[in-house]
Amino acid sequence: MSEREQFSWVWLGALTVFYGGYFVAISVLEASGEVGLFTRLGLLTAAAAASGLVIGFSMLVARSRREPGELVTPDERDRAIQRRARSIAYGVLLVGMIFVGCVMPFEATPWEIVQSTIFVIVIAEIVSCVVVITSYRRGWRV
Repeated sequence: MSEREQFSWVWLGALTVFYGGYFVAISVLEASGEVGLFTRLGLLTAAAAASGLVIGFSMLVARSRREPGELVTPDERDRAIQRRARSIAYGVLLVGMIFVGCVMPFEATPWEIVQSTIFVIVIAEIVSCVVVITSYRRGWRV
């Protein structure tokens, strides 16, 4: 398994666990009516910090597995897979942001718009990770 595929697995897991937990917690708190500004910001900060710590730790582990002085440069296949994943994820992000920015302001509260924006960003990242993983697993096709 390549280092980039491993990173995509870790990032997919971190996004799913931390931001999935964030959205579940926000939904439960909103249903009970006990959510305030600092609760929302605290949960979002916790999800972002936990994701950052997992990514930082995984990068340190990957770096410690390499030989001293070894550089990992992406080859043509790695660059093509990343380009494909980014272009598909960008399409998802673009459609989601058009919806959030053009439709939601007329019928949603400001916090619903913020939550939807974060949700669209997370979904686009998940799509990118899934495309990278499936491209490495099934083989890259043009």
